[in-house]
Amino acid sequence: MFIKNKSETMFKPKKKLGQCFLIDKNFVKKAVEEAEINKEDIVLEIGLGKGILTEELAKNAKKVYVIEIDEGLKPYAEKIKEKYDNVEIIWEDALKIDLNNLGFNKVVANLPYQISSPITFKLLKTNFDIAVLMYQYEFAKRMVAKEGTKDYSRLSVAVQYKADVEFICKVPPSAFSPRPKVNSAIVKIVKREPLFKVENEEFFENVLRALFQHKNKTVKKALIDSCHELGIEREKIKKILENIDFNVDERVFKLSPRDIGNLSNLLYSKISKV
Repeated sequence: MFIKNKSETMFKPKKKLGQCFLIDKNFVKKAVEEAEINKEDIVLEIGLGKGILTEELAKNAKKVYVIEIDEGLKPYAEKIKEKYDNVEIIWEDALKIDLNNLGFNKVVANLPYQISSPITFKLLKTNFDIAVLMYQYEFAKRMVAKEGTKDYSRLSVAVQYKADVEFICKVPPSAFSPRPKVNSAIVKIVKREPLFKVENEEFFENVLRALFQHKNKTVKKALIDSCHELGIEREKIKKILENIDFNVDERVFKLSPRDIGNLSNLLYSKISKV
């Protein structure tokens, strides 16, 4: 058990960084167990907090990389490093560094809520095996949502295209310090081969953005209104949509990920010839 020094006692979580530190060790152990951490694993943690999760990871993994932007947490980092020689702290912004250089195969983290979306999309472009992540409850529901439901979103499709995603459990505000005003959730993401083949990944991402900016509209209306996301003029996309083998009168939120992949490929083949 760590003895607090003066600098630790005086540390106050910063609201602008979304710092709500996980303090309930039951949920810490739950996250580590779900990630199936063993002595062969190189684990990435985003956000050091007070080092409670870091310590549990260090006990079980071969190597732990922790990315932390707030150097005010150095007293906690020093205590961890005194006890474990397999922990490396990287004092950087996780959104700005090249994660592929770290060579990790698993991710376990209590993510700051304001970077949940960009860091998830960034992680999906890396080659991890399993990620067990803490999100705001509403965000987690969107990750696992199926087509036709109110929570179905661009996030749902992007994650489910590249991974199997599982809602593990709801986490109450009492598990954190300071207590957030909302519930949280642990989500498990297992990377796999994509569900379907897309002709161009970047174009597929653009189609997702275009569609889900207007998810309650028809496919036709959504793509026309967001034609700028596809890099094509309004009149040209109208003409393409009139001659495409796809039901463009279906509502966006009713399309399955595979439907959207098919639509993306059809559009790409037409637009690349324009």
